Amino acid sequence: MPGQPLGMPGQPLGMPGQPLGMPGQPLGMIVRTDPLAGRFSLWLQLKYYLDRFCWRRQDGKTLRFGLLLRETVFGGRRMVALLSLRTRLTMALFHFLSGSIGVMAYLSTSSLGDDGSAERFQLQDDETTIGRHPECHVMVDAGAVSRYHAKILTRHDDFLVEDSGSRNGTFLNGQLLTGPEVLREGDRVRISDVELIFHRDIVPEFARNENQMTFDGSNFGIMMVEDQDTERASSSKIEFRTGTDGFKMSATAEAKLEALIRINSSLSNALGLDEVLPKVLTSLFDIFPAADRGFVVMEDSEKNLIPRWVKTRQSRDETETVRISRTIVREVMNSGEAILSLDASEDTRFDSSQSIADFSIKSMICAPLVDGEGKAFGALQIDSLKGRGQFRDEDTDLLSGVAAQAGIVINNARLYEAALHQREVEQDLKLATEVQAAFLPQSPPDAPGYRVHSFYKAANHIGGDYFDYIHLPNGRIGIVVADVVGHGVAAAMFMAKLSAETRFCLASDENVARAIERLNDRMSRLHVERFITFLLMVIDSNSDTATIVNAGHMAPVVRLFRDGTISEPGEEESGLPIAIDDGMTYEAVEIPMNVGDVAVLYTDGINEAMNAADEEFGMDRIRELTALGGDAEEITDRIVDGVLQHIGTTPPFDDMCLVVVERVSAAEAVKADIHDTLDSDEIGELGETNL
Repeated sequence: MPGQPLGMPGQPLGMPGQPLGMPGQPLGMIVRTDPLAGRFSLWLQLKYYLDRFCWRRQDGKTLRFGLLLRETVFGGRRMVALLSLRTRLTMALFHFLSGSIGVMAYLSTSSLGDDGSAERFQLQDDETTIGRHPECHVMVDAGAVSRYHAKILTRHDDFLVEDSGSRNGTFLNGQLLTGPEVLREGDRVRISDVELIFHRDIVPEFARNENQMTFDGSNFGIMMVEDQDTERASSSKIEFRTGTDGFKMSATAEAKLEALIRINSSLSNALGLDEVLPKVLTSLFDIFPAADRGFVVMEDSEKNLIPRWVKTRQSRDETETVRISRTIVREVMNSGEAILSLDASEDTRFDSSQSIADFSIKSMICAPLVDGEGKAFGALQIDSLKGRGQFRDEDTDLLSGVAAQAGIVINNARLYEAALHQREVEQDLKLATEVQAAFLPQSPPDAPGYRVHSFYKAANHIGGDYFDYIHLPNGRIGIVVADVVGHGVAAAMFMAKLSAETRFCLASDENVARAIERLNDRMSRLHVERFITFLLMVIDSNSDTATIVNAGHMAPVVRLFRDGTISEPGEEESGLPIAIDDGMTYEAVEIPMNVGDVAVLYTDGINEAMNAADEEFGMDRIRELTALGGDAEEITDRIVDGVLQHIGTTPPFDDMCLVVVERVSAAEAVKADIHDTLDSDEIGELGETNL
């Protein structure tokens, strides 16, 4: 009943091995007790917490605590605080069952760590050993320290310090110990040049009101898990290292677990590499105080090793170069296993690397970074320089675990950045495609007596092929077909410059040969390592002639209507491509254009179109299809269909441009009949359709 104790003080609350209540249900109302029932009150407080936030074994065996791992993803910061709560709950329960009233104690360092705070180690065993041996709870790595130097004993509510027969002795408040001495708050224990301060801590009472004790557990998530190990729940050690800059302490269990949780928490919200990588290295420096340097190396798209982030414990000069051993990194990536070297300069595994000896590395651990498919894409390394402490085998396992976790996050960050970059590229390409579409004709020219039909397809989103219709004085129309060497963004940008310069030069001089010479000079002065094959045909409705200037391009294929003759005027008069060198001269060729005559202008993406057998479409095929006759639209469709059938499913490797000019009679020269296959929507999809 509320307000009634559940049993007499000092009496067990149930039979051994039997649960005291259903898991998840409070054992009873929390009541106010008299001072004689202090331990009973503490037990009820603990029982309330355990029932509310833990799973409890039903067989009465040792209780083991563990974190609710799912919570670490979203609540990593409060999980760190939970570790301290877990330790307090565990020790309070231990002391209650052993007859104490929940007194706890810990040692702290007299000097401050890198973060400006003292480090501590809780005394939670009947006997805490201090010494140089790795099995000691508190390991002090100094030559003057004995393997088992001293120990701290727990006797009910007292903690005693005793020398273990060390050769240099143990000092309490400056006095050499000759036997066990009770420790009091603030006592200073000195072993060699390491000084530890003793502190006592009473488990605080939980907040309560006059009738009922209440708890807010919304910020906690604890899970009690079964474990076959019957050793104590916490196996923390502390390692002290001495040197010219004092000593370093590294908690190999709880403190490192806290750091791992911090890594998990901080990385869970990180996206970009510039955010992920420094967080990983900063957390590693918290876990491994012996580390002087840490770095992340990753492969680029060409399998070159690129240092992506470097961190040093001490500030370094801007001119100082942090050198990284490619030998070690490659060895780790190739083997897929972490490497621990106590002294890399003397490690026989790295004899072939002369540079390692120059690094002055005392101890190092390097672990591979692996993606989701198990492929190593980089490495994570920490090392200590000569004069500092060494890493140990268990540190290798820990760094491997961190590297495994970091590898997934870093790979996700790489994919994220690649996706962002791809999105930016696609947006840029979309804009570039729209800009290029503005440079290309949107409709055929208004040329009395002529019908013009065209086809354009870029190999990529945007291309380097260029065609244009330019209205000139005296009713002339300039038809330009050109090919900037290469394709893609760079070629398209050069094409844009060519478009502007071509219009300017043709408008500045009625002599088309001189206009092209001026165009060549202006483009050559750009000193861009690109050239342009260029073909100009100026049709004159007044004289029914066409003037051709060829700068290194394929000559137009002309079919005469009267007898079907095929010719290629301007081939012999062709000059060098545009922008190779200034001062070039070009020659103009004039041909008549009678009714029914057709001229075919094209770029090499048409005649050099390859099929799966690496066979070109060929110029002969263009001549054959042109010789079959027909109007401009029929010839255009015939050639385009022939190219498509030839390449099949093979994607085009070059841009394709085709312009067909037909001389028509006055009766046929109806503006409605002049149309073009090119539209802006198709240009916007260039490169996305496999021709």
